[in-house]
This record gives sequence, C-alpha cells and structure tokens, in this order.
Amino acid sequence: MSQKEIEQYNIGDFLTSIPTSLLLVDNNKKIIKANPAAKKLLGKNIESMSIDEIFNSKEQGIFDKVFRGKTIQRREVEVDNIPIGFSANPVYDKGNKITGAVLILRDLTIIKEMEESLRMKDRLAVLGEMAAGMAHEIRNPLAAIKAGIEYLCKGFNEESKSYNYIQIILKEIKRLDYILSDMTLYATLKPSNKTNVNLKKLINNTIIMFQEELKERNIQVNEQYNGEFTLMADEHQIITVINNLLLNAIEATGDDGEIEVLAEEKKDNITLIIKDYGQGIPEDILPKVFIPFFTTKSKGSGLGLSIVNRIIQNHNGVIRAYNWENGACFSIKIPKGL
Repeated sequence: MSQKEIEQYNIGDFLTSIPTSLLLVDNNKKIIKANPAAKKLLGKNIESMSIDEIFNSKEQGIFDKVFRGKTIQRREVEVDNIPIGFSANPVYDKGNKITGAVLILRDLTIIKEMEESLRMKDRLAVLGEMAAGMAHEIRNPLAAIKAGIEYLCKGFNEESKSYNYIQIILKEIKRLDYILSDMTLYATLKPSNKTNVNLKKLINNTIIMFQEELKERNIQVNEQYNGEFTLMADEHQIITVINNLLLNAIEATGDDGEIEVLAEEKKDNITLIIKDYGQGIPEDILPKVFIPFFTTKSKGSGLGLSIVNRIIQNHNGVIRAYNWENGACFSIKIPKGL
C-alpha cells in the first residue's frame, strides 16, 4: 500500500475493527469518539460525556498531565466497580498544539481475580504449614491427657457426677482430635492419584451412606443426571468432596425437606450442583465460606469446605457457593481429563 493510499485509508474503519478499547477526547476531556470495544466496556452512550464523569479514581486530576503533553502508562481507574487499566497519549495538530488525547483501555477483572487467587494460594500454603505444626504439637499432649483421664475414670462410680463430668471431658477431647485430623488432612493433602472414576456411582454410594439420617429426618434427595460422568480423578478425594457437601446440605435442610443433586456432562468437563432447601448463606458470609477455620457452627473445625476447595483446585476445577430462591447451592465444574 502506497503512502497516498495509507493517507486516504478510512481511519474510522480501523477504529471500528480493532478489538482494543479506544477513546478519543478533546482538550476539555469530552469524549468525541469511542470505538465499539470501548462502548461495550463503558456503555453505549459515552460519547459527548466527560472522562471525569465516567472514571472514578482516588487520585485527583489523574488525566490532567496528558493535556500538558505527558504520557500516562499503566494506570488504573474504576467504572461501576470494574477495574480498568489505561494508557493515554496527547494528540497534536499540525502546529504541535495539544488538541486532545487518545486513551487505550483494558478490563482488568480477570487479571485481578487471577492475582487474588494466587495470593489466596500463597496464604493457604503458609496456613497449611502452620496447621501441620500446630496439629503435631497439640496431638501429643492431648493423647497423654486422654490416657490420664481414662485412667482416673476407673476410680469413679458410673452413676456419680464426677464420672459424668469425665465423660464430657473425654467427649471434648474426641472433638479436639477430630479438629486436629481435619487440620492434618488440610495441611498434608496428598497429590491426586488420578484414575478413571464414575462420579454418578460415587454420589449414589454417598447417598446410601447417609440413608439412615435422611430417612430419620424425612429428607428427600432428588437426583438428576445428564451424561455418563466418567472422569480422571482421585476417587478418595472426590468422595471427601461429595461427603462434605452432602452433609452440609443435610444439616442446612430442615426435617421433611429436600435436597437436589444435579450433574451434567459436557465435552470437556462435568458440573455437579448440590442445592439445599435451608435458610441460605448470609451475603456477608458467602465470600468467607472457603477460608480455613471460618465457621458459623458451634461444632466443627471450619476446615471442611476449605479441604473441598483445595481438592477441587488440585483437580483444576472451580467451586462456587451462592444462594438460590430456596436455600444455598454449591456448584463444582471439574475437567474430565480423559
């Protein structure tokens, strides 16, 4: 293409075709041109608006220096809680006078989520090491305490108050040991030993395991499957996931209630959804349910869902917790890996 042809080329077509979000503003900060990508990112009716109206920034006059001839590189603003990175360059006329600026924008949502995920993994790794050390240090003296209490118990009549108090102590020691087991499992979760497993079969086996409790509380489990559900996974770890989620659903659902178990197979992944008919999860608690040691229950270690989350991450999957109209819902998407 000759220089003459380049000069005659329609720059509007170029701006329309490019997938990068671009804004052209005049020296009053008014947007005079936005390409389709920018309109999709910021809203269709942004032309003629001021960039100060659209962008929120903690830094006052963040755009001012571009109109003084400076270049702005890799800065960040927010639009409707969406993090947006931008760069800006001044636009000059033939007399070398600044007539406006061109802004290049990028939605940083996915990058921010990845950064937070990496930070969380780092924090969880440190927490796992700490949990392993704590479990080891606590378990040894706890075993000695248990042995001593059991020895003392032999000297009391089973009908006495003292004997009853000792039984309460032993019960609490057992609960502490359960918490330590969860800490150890979380801290020393072994690498996945993946084999071909059938998810539907594992779900059915777990439901059978809880059959007596379900029958006693008259809770109906409604199952819906669409596919064969064979995947490469660590069978024992996936059983741990299903056990935890189904137990949570049973605890959340009142007597004479329902639980829904839905599974769907697609080309590359399998989605498992477990819905309870309970009170739901308070919105301020939802972001914390996978954090180690966080629990709203009077009993429990607060590690069950953390272990579930870690197992799913080890299988390159994703787990989400959210509320639906009748209760809480946990959704897992896991690659088939076949």
